[in-house]
Amino acid sequence: MEMPQRVSVRYKDTPYNTSEIRLKTFRLGLQIWEEQTKPRKTELYEFILSCLKQIDRQDRFMISLLFVELADLIRDTALDRNMKEDIIKTAFREFSCAVTDFEDIAK
Repeated sequence: MEMPQRVSVRYKDTPYNTSEIRLKTFRLGLQIWEEQTKPRKTELYEFILSCLKQIDRQDRFMISLLFVELADLIRDTALDRNMKEDIIKTAFREFSCAVTDFEDIAK
């Protein structure tokens, strides 16, 4: 499935198009182990929640694609297996918390 190319969002007063959303997501995902002690509200969480609020309903599937791409990217790194698993679990938690919180806000 292709990422929608017309998507753009603003986050902390900076505009992001689809490619930039992807790059920022990857960057935040790869730095996430530094933030694991926080129970939520990492910058990845904040960024995904901000994107969800601005992306049209029909294009929100891209958030799932971003997580799949991020997990693949982490899997391909030279980090040891336990670190990869921790990063993917933490990233997935942040994605799922952001999606859940967004759905709760939308109700």
